[in-house]
Amino acid sequence: MNKNTSLVRLLSCACLMALSVFTAPSLAAPTDWKPELLIPPKDVFAPSETLRITLPKLPNETLQRLALELDDMDVTSLVTREGNQAMFAPPQPMAWGRHQLRMVEYAADGSIIERGAWTLEVRQSAHFREAQLNGNATLNLTRRISDDALVNPPGRDQANGAMQLQGALADDNWRLNGTADILGNTQENQMPRNKNRMDIGNFLVTGNAGLLTVNAGHHTIASDSFVMQGFNRRGVSASVASPETGASITGFGLRNQDIYGAQKGLGIGDTNNRVNGIVTTARPVSSDRDALFLSAVYLSGEGPDQLGVSAGGDPAVNGGRAGSLIADGNLLEKRVRLRGEYAATEFDFDGQRTGNPAQNDQAYSAMAIFTPWHQLVVKGQPMAASIGVENKRIGTFFRSPASPGGVADREIIRSFATFDWYGLNAQLSLGNETDNVDNLALLPRTETSQDILSLTYTPLPIPSPDGQLPPPAWYGQPTYNITYVDVDQGVEKATATLASGALHATRNTTLSAMFNYSTWSWSVSHATGKDEDFINVAPDTKNRMTQLSANVRIGEKLSVSPSVQFNEITNRDNRTLDSDTMTAGLNLGYAFSQRVNSNLGYNVNRQQVNDGSTNTRSHDIAGSLSWTVQPAQGLKPGVALSLEGQYHDVEDRVTTTNNQNNYQVFMKASVSWQPGY
Repeated sequence: MNKNTSLVRLLSCACLMALSVFTAPSLAAPTDWKPELLIPPKDVFAPSETLRITLPKLPNETLQRLALELDDMDVTSLVTREGNQAMFAPPQPMAWGRHQLRMVEYAADGSIIERGAWTLEVRQSAHFREAQLNGNATLNLTRRISDDALVNPPGRDQANGAMQLQGALADDNWRLNGTADILGNTQENQMPRNKNRMDIGNFLVTGNAGLLTVNAGHHTIASDSFVMQGFNRRGVSASVASPETGASITGFGLRNQDIYGAQKGLGIGDTNNRVNGIVTTARPVSSDRDALFLSAVYLSGEGPDQLGVSAGGDPAVNGGRAGSLIADGNLLEKRVRLRGEYAATEFDFDGQRTGNPAQNDQAYSAMAIFTPWHQLVVKGQPMAASIGVENKRIGTFFRSPASPGGVADREIIRSFATFDWYGLNAQLSLGNETDNVDNLALLPRTETSQDILSLTYTPLPIPSPDGQLPPPAWYGQPTYNITYVDVDQGVEKATATLASGALHATRNTTLSAMFNYSTWSWSVSHATGKDEDFINVAPDTKNRMTQLSANVRIGEKLSVSPSVQFNEITNRDNRTLDSDTMTAGLNLGYAFSQRVNSNLGYNVNRQQVNDGSTNTRSHDIAGSLSWTVQPAQGLKPGVALSLEGQYHDVEDRVTTTNNQNNYQVFMKASVSWQPGY
């Protein structure tokens, strides 16, 4: 323990003298004494339990030299005294597990005498270090007390609710965690499976024991790659990972199709609807864990094809195998990041075991990002910049059982850059994409280029020499943005039905600004676009859209939020098909008290086309008055009551049979409960 640390602790002890924490009548100083930590029943300490240490009769000068440490942190300033006991109440609950408590005396000669040292174990009980179950439940009861002209209304009385359960059970070398969602609704058609009034949603149970981790339920195995993209499914997995080296190996079996509700158990019983595989990771550079990351995936699986049925009328079962290798590393003090991936698949597309042979294909990607500096400060503000390039090729017949939504038949090259300094953020992306990458003779090849530029500027206030910020300007704190998107598509290789040349072009520009004040804000945006079709399949159009909105707080109780949007579409091939749409709204909120709130919203929409084929007006009014009778507090449920109403009016001046005019009024009660054990 160094001298600086000793000085800090001596000062802390001096503070205790002023507060009379350790105060006693003057006595002769004993040379050999020991404090005693009071042990609670069953030798178990609770996370927020006050620690009590019994001291013998000691002189003032000795008490002033005492210090208390918890897990090597000095907590002397938090110690209080009651009789002959020194008490420490943790300001925050102590974590589950073992903790070290130590009392020392800083002797007059500068030495440190350890008077007491104890190992505390914070546990739920003598059997489990941690055992807890928490819930978050909501039950909504609704009764429609009045209505008029509703079309196929549901029953007057409805109820729905949800509960999320979280639990943990742990001891010295193992731990179990679990989460589960429970759903309920009296309207079965609103349940995930359109049946049953109660059902289970997603769930996951995770067990850890040493280096081993086991998962059962809905989970994702690995980060996205060519062969696994957004693949969160119900199933099981087991992995062994080394925290020291960063290496891991995971084996898994997941259902191919997602499962809803309490059915199919863990989802791995059907071999015709399952994906099995293994994932390994490694960080081979021990001196720098971020220098290189390696990942390998191999999987195989089958599942029903959503695109058709087999010759026998049953859903076609297709599938195959896939593998991927990923390397991701940093060079030159993390100024250069390189990432590469290679993947291969073998997939049976027709779903017939004896039909056409499986198709093999490959995919690869390579990306490089250069960050010229880290932690650069210019004129007192951090400046960040990066530039990168990416090339990606996915074969025409590339498909993985664990990437049902994956895109195939693409070759993409993209460059991008970012810059951020003093409230200015700029992002630029230039990309080019082609299809028919395997050059199939009967298919055309199209090329698409997409350029995106986004500039955002938020002027930062400049502080005065004494560090004070100036008052905001009359226009508040602004944020400006301009976004430009340019997409061009053309035919690079013609076929008998599609000639070479320009195919489609789109240009979109959006200008927006937001101004924030202390009690209100407003924003405006204007977007213009042009869409050109060079093969006369769709009309050429221009569109303009303008939006205005504000949010104003008046006093402490009233808030007003108006908004309006105008949208005009010009048909350049036929001006009689020009159309315009206007949508406006006003929302009012008023808080009578912390527990009583009201809201009233009005929206109007108008649509019309020049040729008279469309001419509609709609009005919607929604209001509510809510009262929080009792907020949820631990085991005590919360109760809220509300009165809500909706009015809907549609006037179709072309097709009068579409006219509507109806309303409904509800009484609602919501019960929320957040128990914890």
